[in-house]
This record gives sequence, C-alpha cells and structure tokens, in this order.
Amino acid sequence: MKLDFLNQTILKEFKIAINDHSDFLIHKYGNFDGRNKMNALFSARDWLHIVVNGLPNVNIHHENDDIQSINVMQFIILLDSLSEAIQQIYRVLYNERNYKLIEDKSIFGKEISDDKYFSHIRASFAAHPVNLKSYDGTKSDNQYFASWSTKHGNGDFNVYLYSNNPEEADRILSIYFDQLIKYAEKRYLLLKEFVNEIKRQEEEHNVMLSKLPIKVESYALTQLLILREENKKRFGDYGYQDVIDELINLFDAPMMFPTDNELYINFLDKLKPAIQEIYQNLKNMKVFDLSIYPYPRTFLVKDLQSARYDLEKFSEYFTNPNYHHGKVSDHLDNLIIKGIFPHYASLAMDKRDLRLLSYAWLEKHGASIHTPYYERKIELNSDKVEVIIIDDIYE
Repeated sequence: MKLDFLNQTILKEFKIAINDHSDFLIHKYGNFDGRNKMNALFSARDWLHIVVNGLPNVNIHHENDDIQSINVMQFIILLDSLSEAIQQIYRVLYNERNYKLIEDKSIFGKEISDDKYFSHIRASFAAHPVNLKSYDGTKSDNQYFASWSTKHGNGDFNVYLYSNNPEEADRILSIYFDQLIKYAEKRYLLLKEFVNEIKRQEEEHNVMLSKLPIKVESYALTQLLILREENKKRFGDYGYQDVIDELINLFDAPMMFPTDNELYINFLDKLKPAIQEIYQNLKNMKVFDLSIYPYPRTFLVKDLQSARYDLEKFSEYFTNPNYHHGKVSDHLDNLIIKGIFPHYASLAMDKRDLRLLSYAWLEKHGASIHTPYYERKIELNSDKVEVIIIDDIYE
C-alpha cells in the first residue's frame, strides 16, 4: 500500500490562497489581539507540505518486523502532524478554540471522539508506549505498558497492553490502516473550506472598508498623508505603502534649488495622476499597477547606458541606509561630469531635494515614469488615447 492518498492539488490550492491573499492575511492575523497568528498559518502550511510529500515514502508493509514497526510509528506521527496543522488553521481562521470535527465519531466508532481515540493510538504505537494512562483512550486508575508492535494479531498492526494492576489481564489494541487513512482524509479535506473562508474573509473586509469615505484634499502632500493613513487602515504595511512614502518624500521636498524650479514643478505635476489612481483604488479596495510610478526607468535609455553603474550605486543612497556615503560622492560627481545631473547637485542638499533632482533629471534625459503597459498604449494609440479620471481630487 503506497501512502499517496492525500491529493496534492488540495494542498497546492491552499498554498495559492495563502500566497494570493497574503497581504490581507498578514494585515489581519499578523497582530490579532496581540498575537502573530499568521506565523501559525505559515507553520501549518509547511508541515502539511512535509506530510503530503513524505507519506508516500513510508513503507508500512516492510518485510523486516522492526523496521515495519518504526515505519508505522512514522505513519501515525505524520497523521498526527496533519491533524494538528488542520486544527491550528481552523483556530486561526474561525477564531474558535475547537474545530468542527472535535466531537466527530464517524471513523473509529468508539464511545469517545475520533480525535481522542487517535490520540490513544498515537500514544500506544508511537508517542509514549511505555507510559500509558489508559487501554482504550478513556480515563483509568491503572497504568499500562505496550508490548512491541507487530502485524501479528486481529488488525493490520497490534500491541498488547500490560497493566500495572496484577489482577488485570493483558489487553490487545489493534489498528486498521484504512481507518487511519479515512481519519486523515476527512481532516485534510477541510483545506477546501479554508480556501473558501480566506476568500470570504477578504471579500467581506474589502466590502466593509470600501464603504468608508476617504477625505479629499486639493493639496497633493496633504492628500498623500491621508492616503498613507487610509492604506494603513485597509492594507497594513502592504498595498500602496511604498509608493505613497516615495511620493510623500518628493512632494515634501523643500525645493531649495538655485535654478530649474520649473523642471521640478513639472515633474511633480506628472506624478499627480498616480495620487488620483491610489485614491480611487483605495476607495475600491483594489491593488492594481499604477499607470505612473515616481521611479524613472533608465535601462532602455541609450544616452544613460554609459552611466548605468553610477546610477545604480547612487540610487542606493536612497534605498540602503547603511550604504557608505563616501562612495556616493564619487558616483554623484561622475553623473555631474557626464551631464546627467546639474552642477549644483550635492550630498549637502536635503535628501528629499536630491531625490527629486535625480528623478526629474533622469526623466528629462528620457527615462520613463509610465509603466510598460501604459507606455505601449500611448505609443500605439497616441491619437486615440482617452484618459478618464474619476473623482478628480485636484478639481
């Protein structure tokens, strides 16, 4: 019997759901009543992967009795890991202590629940067979000790349970592999429900927050500060946080330039449609690619190819707080010598001004702030493009 009874597609769909909805899940469960329950989901997902991919390699019919006994131990422990993972996911997603199968008795047909009886099987065949509190999974005043496990007996695998009571006769505990497989399958199939529950929760979250208004301000920087708070409320540290922070840096620049003010003002004006898109997308609880991003794309600009290395290293000044500043000065000097940046560019400038300067001049030299899709659309249909702005926050 090859233990490949767990459909890998079910786990794959659950993994996809975790990945596709990760921003929402981290936002909701990363700090749920003071606890990071997202880590519980990650752990359960990872161990389910081990169970599903490991089980087919366990030979519970090995010809050597001792190895077979060890393999049956592995089999039971893997099923226990599966059950624990499923229960953990349920507790997180439904915020309930006990999961829906906690009282189910449909598999083993005992007076106690399937979970309690499986715990007894796990204890007798794997977890602590030399120190048992019961012979049948219920409470007992006696202590029991399991013999070696073996295929010889009434079930697929068996142990004799010896009591510490001199008056009590030995008892036999038998297990049947098909029952254990059904026990695991019934719990594993809950992953399908979990996928639907994740989708339902995000949809409910989105519908609720899409009804909340977002204040409109005519001043770009003020609007961005509002959008940052609204993004935090809706998506936590994800969504549009990075691009909003970048735009805030640019629009908050003091603009202490000796000249070229019109260049910088025009560049900021070109970025305003991105603010409008973020506003609209946050209202609708959608995260789409924007048509415009503040970071000019330089890799396709022929005139900037010779300065590619300097540009890459200089950009680290803004993205890497631990970057050695002494090297930045050299790269900046090279960019000034090559005529890409103006002569007054300096590390002594306010960092926000230097960021705005670098982006505006790169865009002046042909670097695009349009995303590739929108850029192609403009090139191919320049005489037919119709731009529709909904809720223009700069009217």
